[in-house]
Amino acid sequence: MVTFERAKQIGVDACIDKLGRDFVLKYKDTSSSGFGDRGDHVFCFVGVDDRPEPEMKDELILTSNGQFPYLASCNVSYEDGHIEFLKCVLPKTKSS
Repeated sequence: MVTFERAKQIGVDACIDKLGRDFVLKYKDTSSSGFGDRGDHVFCFVGVDDRPEPEMKDELILTSNGQFPYLASCNVSYEDGHIEFLKCVLPKTKSS
């Protein structure tokens, strides 16, 4: 059996590795992760935006664009820590 904390760590790390750890670290200021208990597994998500909007001083701009251009999500089983990747939109690598 895997605890919630361990499953969360496994899943977020797997999503980061799927996207590319260097890529996620490069855009860490515009990246986000999330997770949630789903009964028999933990759902994990990492999203990265490599095109952040320019910072505006003294001006609040609200947009409806809340989607990340790059993301990875997975389920991690409490039973054995097995990872099942769900939706993944990955950046192109130099070898691609």
